[in-house]
Amino acid sequence: MKKQNVNVPKCCRREFMKDCVLGAAAAGAVGSLFVGQSQAAEDELVSRFNYKPVPGWAKLPKDVAWAGVNGIDVDRRGRVYAAGGDENAVLVFAPDGKFLRAWGKGLIEEKHQLRIFNDKVYVADTAQHQVYEFDLNGKLLRAFGTRGKAGLGKNEFNKPTDIAFGPDGDIFITDGYGNSRVVRLAPDGSFRLAWGEKGSLPGQFVYPHNIVIDKAGLVYVADRGNNRVQIFSPEGRFLRQLTNVGKPFGLFLTADGIMFVSDGNPEGPHRILALDLAGKVLAEFGSTGKGPGQFDVPHSIAIDADKNLYVAEVNNKRIQKFTLGNPSRK
Repeated sequence: MKKQNVNVPKCCRREFMKDCVLGAAAAGAVGSLFVGQSQAAEDELVSRFNYKPVPGWAKLPKDVAWAGVNGIDVDRRGRVYAAGGDENAVLVFAPDGKFLRAWGKGLIEEKHQLRIFNDKVYVADTAQHQVYEFDLNGKLLRAFGTRGKAGLGKNEFNKPTDIAFGPDGDIFITDGYGNSRVVRLAPDGSFRLAWGEKGSLPGQFVYPHNIVIDKAGLVYVADRGNNRVQIFSPEGRFLRQLTNVGKPFGLFLTADGIMFVSDGNPEGPHRILALDLAGKVLAEFGSTGKGPGQFDVPHSIAIDADKNLYVAEVNNKRIQKFTLGNPSRK
């Protein structure tokens, strides 16, 4: 594949709110790096990204055990679904953090990302090489891929990692840890096309890990092993890449076009980034650790209708919830 010239957006950053270091008990709010050219723009960003952790939000009964939390999403009623259980892979919580139920035992062997679309729950299983579609109560509706069989065929995956839906209902799966490609399916699950191979050139991947699609149908892939997010047309044509995102594990795209990225770079800091779709960093917050507002492998992100933010952590084996606090400046 011929190497292409890539223009990575540059941004002029200016730090403030330095007293609000994430995880510091004295501050209690997320330490942030904001970008803005005017006082009004800065105030708007402070208001939008002034997240505060809610310590101890998720509560599990004694007979239910956490595993590393890989995936997370929120349904229309504000209930949080997490791929974070030990015996039952999927844990469900009320908006206040009360544990509701768990499911997935005997089917989901090695959970990965979890997404919710149109009141359906989708879970990637890297051990069985499948992506499952469930109703909200955990009833299996269909599965993509051939159970227990890794491959490159039209109904085969090799350790798939995530799933997204295009504006036309087409299904996009990052495939993933074994293969290094994106697979596009029709709404009925039939194969349309695939693109990608292992490598570091544009259009190649090392661990395509998360995937989101914007309103225009552009496809954003967290190319974790290459420390970048690649952007493609729905047909798989490489458009550009973002290399200012650390080691991107998780992606979440808001309806108004803000992309949140979880950065689990082993060199640290483990953090959350918020970018516009041109790649300009609007805010970043977080540090490596175990305290409230700190992270240890932030794997996935979700945001509910009230703009609360949830982070799924692997090594800390927990979900953190963040609410928007009142803007403050020094």
